[in-house]
Amino acid sequence: MRSTVKVLLAAVLVLVGATGAAAQAGGNWQHFHGQVQGIQGNQLTVKADDGRVVNVDMSQVSQSVQGAMTPNAGVTVTGFPGATPDRFTARYIEQDQSQPSAAVATTSNGVINRILPLVPQFVSSPEFQNRAAAFNNDRVAARRFVSQLYRGFLDREPNDQERQYWTRQLVESRDINGTVTAFLTSPEYTAKNKNEQQVITDLYKAVIGRTPTADEVRNWQQQIAQK
Repeated sequence: MRSTVKVLLAAVLVLVGATGAAAQAGGNWQHFHGQVQGIQGNQLTVKADDGRVVNVDMSQVSQSVQGAMTPNAGVTVTGFPGATPDRFTARYIEQDQSQPSAAVATTSNGVINRILPLVPQFVSSPEFQNRAAAFNNDRVAARRFVSQLYRGFLDREPNDQERQYWTRQLVESRDINGTVTAFLTSPEYTAKNKNEQQVITDLYKAVIGRTPTADEVRNWQQQIAQK
């Protein structure tokens, strides 16, 4: 009986490990926002905005970031989901830069949610593909794009840790859509509370690398309004 139990337990552990490995191998990057509930070693407990209590494995996050975690801090966790909804492996954790009021957050999130469907269209556009064809294999090109994302969305240069993390994420996951979405929905960008025209303009600067014309912005606004 005991040997049977051991075999079943081993099978379960292999299945859980395979599920996590498959998620990472498939580039299934995800992120969620929440509030830190507790820290124990490299394990972080976060209450997500959707009400889940998530146990986050921080072992792949730098020691400096782990040491900066404090109870009640707002964080955005990026990484891979586990075998169950309450498990997550973090590759990057960003603390909230500010705490916007509920009214500001609601307004900004509403605008960003309307813009999010445009991200795949920008990424698949010939103009972007011509500029970004080498991202998957060229870390130099990926680093340049990461800096462009920070300048376009956040109006600043990334620090070394931020640049290294997102460069690695782009090269390993090849998930440009997910990367752009992570910046667009980050607390730092949401707190800027920009209007629809400004967000579209920032999307051009961050993804395409240039400022759009008034007609281009107007065309995207018309497309959004029709949905």
